[in-house]
Amino acid sequence: MVDLGNVQALVARSSTKPLLAVLLFRFGDPAHARAFLKQLMPRAAAGMAPDVGGPTFHFMFSWNGIEALMSGRAGYDVAQGRREFDIFFVDPTQAPDGGIAPQLGFLGASAPRTWWDRRFTSSQVDLAIHIGFDSPEQKSDCLAEVRRSAASSGVEEFALDGWDDRALSGCRPADGRLHFGYRDGITSPNVDWQDTGAAGSVDFREIVVGYPTEDYPTAPLRPGIWQDFARDGSFVGLSWVYQDVAGFNQFLKDNAPLAPANVDPAFAEEWVAAKLMGRWRHGSPLSRFPDGPPPRPELDDGFGYGDDSAGIKCPLGAHIRIVNCRDQPMKFANRVRFPKGPPRVVRRGFSYGPHLEGTQDDEKDRGVIGLFYFARINEQFYTLLRWMQKTDFSDAYSTIPNGLNAQDALIGNREEVKADKTFHVPLAAKSALTLQLKNFVRYKGVVILFSPSIAALRLMM
Repeated sequence: MVDLGNVQALVARSSTKPLLAVLLFRFGDPAHARAFLKQLMPRAAAGMAPDVGGPTFHFMFSWNGIEALMSGRAGYDVAQGRREFDIFFVDPTQAPDGGIAPQLGFLGASAPRTWWDRRFTSSQVDLAIHIGFDSPEQKSDCLAEVRRSAASSGVEEFALDGWDDRALSGCRPADGRLHFGYRDGITSPNVDWQDTGAAGSVDFREIVVGYPTEDYPTAPLRPGIWQDFARDGSFVGLSWVYQDVAGFNQFLKDNAPLAPANVDPAFAEEWVAAKLMGRWRHGSPLSRFPDGPPPRPELDDGFGYGDDSAGIKCPLGAHIRIVNCRDQPMKFANRVRFPKGPPRVVRRGFSYGPHLEGTQDDEKDRGVIGLFYFARINEQFYTLLRWMQKTDFSDAYSTIPNGLNAQDALIGNREEVKADKTFHVPLAAKSALTLQLKNFVRYKGVVILFSPSIAALRLMM
């Protein structure tokens, strides 16, 4: 059982603040960094309680940041901590901008050399602070306060001058729709924080560390001071993702005429969009409503793919079918890796940039800032990124042309030379459509961080 009062709030639940921002920092002198954090860390939100008035803070650190703050602390051997923490957290070669970048889809226009507006690298980030605000005025005042504190403490902010706030900032759309028009926040896993084993829930060990078992061998594996430090913390994949809305809208328009005759031409673009995602854009799943959306969104997440092995209801390459394959059988090796089912993550984040209609690109930056929470970096976050780039994790994909080299219809990076760029859409009577996919997104920055527990935050001050 997890003490949710010891878990930072953004891990346990989504923020309800309408305005959000993430600021990135590099430490100088550790003593000065501690002084900076002492001013802010008491404002860290915890647990499941609703957001209160005023800014809400959430803190995330790189290993280098943790090492700087914990060096010299009685009983904490940081060299031992480096050996005990997840290797994909402490080893720069295993970082998103390291040698494994291409297999995660970070190549071409999404290559790490292009990230963070070429101002800094992911490995230079020691601290990220996520802040939620109630109003533009509150945001302006709070950002100014945090920046004054950082400057007076000798902590360097990695400012992004291309943004109005010089930081990753945006909003939680009032209608829940992101730039591609899809409703967001539908499939957040029901985390079993009380360890009841309830059907349909996700084991909390999939999200926070410090409770390793044979099925969930989370690091640090050994009982001791570093496992205690890590307990109730969660790894975070902080991602800046640009969305090519004009290109996406053009793709829908170009491919709408290929929809089968039973699809109303006025509705054909929505039909294509639903096939790419695996949901109608208002949120109802294709697996339950394959022929058309219900008048009102039906958001019950209790569905599977066991009765749709060919992908007639929901194409095999649809985004939600890859990132959560549910009851679709995985290959034997993956069933051994994931005995409790496919990897799951908690997804938070917000939209940024102005809304765009139509197919004319205004050359403005827009997309999503994603925060993905998990307990094992390689077995969860990196695995899902790999599956989006190459769908060879299930034998089901061998039933479609070159399916083991196919990609996620929405997120796949078409610059991967060996990838199949086609999207196979089965229809009735053994017929099918083949759509030629394009790049709809581009990664502009990814960094792996750690969201410590409230107790660990206090230790670092």
